[in-house]
Amino acid sequence: MKKERFISLKVKITIGVILICFLIGLLAILSVNRIATTIVDKEYGDKAEQISEAVVNTLDPADVYELTEAVMNIYYSVDQVVPSSEWGSDEWNEYMANYEGIDQLPVFIKLRDHFRVYQDIFDVDCIYITTYKNDIKNAVYIVDGAPDEDACPPGCVDAFEDGIWPEEDDPSIPATITNEDVYGWLVSGGYPIKYNGELVAWLSVDISMNDIRAKEHNYVIAITLAMILLTALMLGLSLWYVNRNIIKPVAMLSDTAKNYCSESNDVVHNAFEKLQITTHDEISELLSSMKQMEADMNTNINSLIDTKVALKETEEKASNLQALSEKDALTGIRNKRAYDCEVQKLEADLADGFNEFGLAMIDLNYLKRTNDTYGHEKGNISIRKLCMLVCEIFEHSPVFRIGGDEFIVVLKNRDYRGVDKLIEDFNNRLSALQNDDTLQPWEQISAAIGYAKFDKTVDKNVENVFKKADKAMYDRKVSMKAERKD
Repeated sequence: MKKERFISLKVKITIGVILICFLIGLLAILSVNRIATTIVDKEYGDKAEQISEAVVNTLDPADVYELTEAVMNIYYSVDQVVPSSEWGSDEWNEYMANYEGIDQLPVFIKLRDHFRVYQDIFDVDCIYITTYKNDIKNAVYIVDGAPDEDACPPGCVDAFEDGIWPEEDDPSIPATITNEDVYGWLVSGGYPIKYNGELVAWLSVDISMNDIRAKEHNYVIAITLAMILLTALMLGLSLWYVNRNIIKPVAMLSDTAKNYCSESNDVVHNAFEKLQITTHDEISELLSSMKQMEADMNTNINSLIDTKVALKETEEKASNLQALSEKDALTGIRNKRAYDCEVQKLEADLADGFNEFGLAMIDLNYLKRTNDTYGHEKGNISIRKLCMLVCEIFEHSPVFRIGGDEFIVVLKNRDYRGVDKLIEDFNNRLSALQNDDTLQPWEQISAAIGYAKFDKTVDKNVENVFKKADKAMYDRKVSMKAERKD
């Protein structure tokens, strides 16, 4: 038999092309965004530094020296400096009161108005003068050209643990870009002011970058959309190729495998034999292997179906046995074993912080007398009648028969809150039965009931509540002058 031509499946895989398309698009978007941000940051940083230097060259250093001396003399005279982080507090207002009158000095007004003129000329947010105390990380405002409601008053102190501070041997302040909730994107640049060769202060310029950041964002979005369209085109071509040579043949195999266990014998037993795939690669070889395995698989599947049916029947029997094991044969309600499971759930609820529950104990009186006098069948009638009464009264709570003549109710929600009224109804119903002359003696049942609620101050577990409820029931039985059956 002539060997068919083999073409590796790897040749047809276009996953690499798809990944490359995405990577190229992603790298292009990130690169464009990075380049645009770098160019804008550099341009605005240079602009801030150039404007600060230009404005310094328009100042009279003597005016700056005079105003700085006036502010700093007060700064050095106060006992405690309060930083701007305490703005508006009583301590800050008291501290700033020391500088009262500075903003009325002619030299202050001259410099402030001078700055406001250049703010309008250069279209910047604010121009201001500060002096730095590097040893204690304080920047002291001398004059701020911002509008009065936004300006930092003279003597206002910004205190920073970290930041860009001018060095003694290099008084320049490089431009910095920040993004804060109050101001948004902002670039700040500074230039030193000297008087008679001595460093006096620094002039800084703040320029808002919010508009340019918005334009930059829109530009990046446009580039991103273009790259997405290009990538989508490349992906479309790649997927067409993959679909024609890989996805369709694999889908044929997949659909056949899914229908293998359908009710149609023709599909189940001859499905792979009917397929014709001539891709001359690993898929063709896979189909050949499946045809060889088909006969064995049919046998195994039939065996598995038989096993599954038997297992399901076993599970149903086990479920029925479980239900029967927790059901009281005489009354039809849940038994002691079911109550033990309920106790485990209550203990878990206590561990989770839920502690609003209680227990009510009910004990049938004179059961031994009824059995001895009328027979056990009549005693069973008494038990069932009491069970029916308990279930009717406590209809919103689970009821368990935990002994021959003992029942217990787990009180929750409505029954928990109204237990006193329910017990009163229970006793009234018992009295009515005992006084009903139309009933047989074994139907005129008598029972003692007692209950207890969980008290987190004294109870540690459900057993503590059980003991309290049992004692309450016993006390009731004694008061009814009935012999307790242990």
